[in-house]
Amino acid sequence: MELQIKVYAGVKWGLLEPTVILAAEYHPPPEDRIHLIRELYRRELYLEDLMAIAGEWRKELQIRRFFCDPAEPELINRLRRARLPAVAAPKEQNLARSLIKQRLANTREGRPGGLTISRECVNTIPEFMKYHLPEGKTKPADGDTHGLKALHFLVLGLSLEATPRVRWI
Repeated sequence: MELQIKVYAGVKWGLLEPTVILAAEYHPPPEDRIHLIRELYRRELYLEDLMAIAGEWRKELQIRRFFCDPAEPELINRLRRARLPAVAAPKEQNLARSLIKQRLANTREGRPGGLTISRECVNTIPEFMKYHLPEGKTKPADGDTHGLKALHFLVLGLSLEATPRVRWI
């Protein structure tokens, strides 16, 4: 039986700051890999334009779910009313950082459970290069982390989506 690759997206809202959508292929176990394949990274993107782009991406890439920034529940509801499978991602940013860090380490060491990024994600790649936690701090240094925030929502949502749930009888 061949394992089916599925596509998911992470959404970070913005108007004056960039709105970001990151689409990723999820390769299920035993590979358990997330591969970022496309990004939308745009300032002053209105909701109607975002919904049109998300709808096009959903059809083209067959996106199963959009894991969204939970800070704007009304925007998530608007996406749902437009028949887009949008859900609020958990608010666990420390967990997101930990999951991403582990996936990057797995990639470096050639283990399953990795994270890779297409060269087409031209705005998100530099954010990885600048991202750091100052010594003794629990939050990253200020800077452009819009793509990384979208990745946080994607990884958190996917961790719940892809993890089998235990059902007690």
